[in-house]
Amino acid sequence: MQHSSIVQILKVNEPRSGIGKNNKPWQMQEAECILLDGDGAVSQVGVLDVPKDMIGNIVPGSYTATFSLSAHYQTRKIESRLVSLTRLPGKGERLAPAAETKA
Repeated sequence: MQHSSIVQILKVNEPRSGIGKNNKPWQMQEAECILLDGDGAVSQVGVLDVPKDMIGNIVPGSYTATFSLSAHYQTRKIESRLVSLTRLPGKGERLAPAAETKA
């Protein structure tokens, strides 16, 4: 099951890395975000964990974010995880011709 939300990424923090207690390397990155409701108003402000395959590839902007639910590998708690980001056009930007709708 997947769910989509509109997020505005304000700032992408630098990636961090290290060696864990089990001597395995780890890497993480977080993004400072605003969750927007259906009318575009601010719903919540928070930090989004960037998935490993997106680390270093996210820039500030507005996106449709798709999330799925999964169990955390250590705690087994069910959490939402970011699956994909689709950039929304900013002011003055246009969608690609294939994505435009005709009135």
